[in-house]
Amino acid sequence: MSTVAPSTFPAPSYTMPSTHSASSTSLTTPGLTTSTRPTGSRPPAGARRRPSVRTAWYWENRKAPNWWYWAAVTVLCTLSSLSGYLQYRTYQADLPAQGITWDVLWPHSTLLLSMWLLPLALGGFAAQIAAGERRGRSWQQMRANRLEATVIAGKLLHGLQVAVATTTILVLTTAITGLVAGFGPMGLAAYLPRFAAVALGMWVILAFVTWLGLIMRSYAATMTAVLLGAVAGTAMLLAARPLSALNPMTALTRATASLTPGAMTSPGAAATDGLISLVWVVILALALLLTVRRR
Repeated sequence: MSTVAPSTFPAPSYTMPSTHSASSTSLTTPGLTTSTRPTGSRPPAGARRRPSVRTAWYWENRKAPNWWYWAAVTVLCTLSSLSGYLQYRTYQADLPAQGITWDVLWPHSTLLLSMWLLPLALGGFAAQIAAGERRGRSWQQMRANRLEATVIAGKLLHGLQVAVATTTILVLTTAITGLVAGFGPMGLAAYLPRFAAVALGMWVILAFVTWLGLIMRSYAATMTAVLLGAVAGTAMLLAARPLSALNPMTALTRATASLTPGAMTSPGAAATDGLISLVWVVILALALLLTVRRR
């Protein structure tokens, strides 16, 4: 698989100082610049702006269009929603009389999706970006320019963007399926806090695989680690659910509350799951920074 745009910032250019002048040596990339100047010298009038997280985020979008991912997510979410509806149809004679509609559709639509399908798709997305960066020695260039913190912030911002967009697709496919089935739209409003937790759970997986891609030697090795993490996460969710919080690959399943129906519409439970996800993102951001600086 390949991406449309280059996987690294354009290679920095070096300007060698003249032996007869006090000109500075500068290292530049588009929008991301560092420079060293003799003590006491004034910066040139056309000095570039300081490194920008916005620029790093822009380049993450440029190098990671990955249209296959969005097509795969749309298909997976649609099929999962239809599967959830078929489960509902099995008990349709009894459930509407009890006022149970979305509470059946949501867990049956998201259980397999959150435990295996979306984590693997998210993992493939992040691992592909990491593989391109490994080939282009992007991290070495950014570390040499002392831009690793800016680049990591841009990557995390891009990861949040992808997580929110993926959650939107999941919510839309579920909502359309439920509305076509005749469910009341107000019942879905109770899930709004849960949708926010789902986006944060996806963000954790993207950050985790980004870190894996940095320490693994290949795309295959990264995806093997993702698969093993999903297998271990499934075992933890089924056998020792409280301990599953220690495995970032379980973040999405816990965020959807597919295995705990009583917590699906609870704002407090959604806030707790979201907070755990945020803690994981902070831990992984620090792990990324330390790993880059030690390479």
